[in-house]
Formats: sequence, structure tokens, C-alpha cells
Amino acid sequence: MAKRRPSGDGMVRKREDGRWEGRIIIGHEENGNPIFRYIYADTQKELTAKLRQSITA
Repeated sequence: MAKRRPSGDGMVRKREDGRWEGRIIIGHEENGNPIFRYIYADTQKELTAKLRQSITA
């Protein structure tokens, strides 16, 4: 069964090329569409650290 992450941690997935991709919402456009920031890393641990750092920044 998949592990659940806390709400607000963003989206995390493993890409076909082996890298990990993270996506967080940094705001919304005037029409309501979300604005995403994409972050990449070689390992899942590196990615979660980068995501937490960019969320708090």
C-alpha cells in the first residue's frame, strides 16, 4: 500500500528517466488556475528536502 504524505507537501513521483519530480502550488492565476513550481532530484530523500526548503522559503 502506498504511503500517505501530509497535506501541503506537494506532489512527488518517479519519472521514467529515474529522477524524482516534485510539484508544489506557489499561487493562482487571475482565472483560478494554479501556478506550479517543479523541482527535480536524483533520490526521493533529496527531493523531499528540496520541497520542504522551497515551501518554507
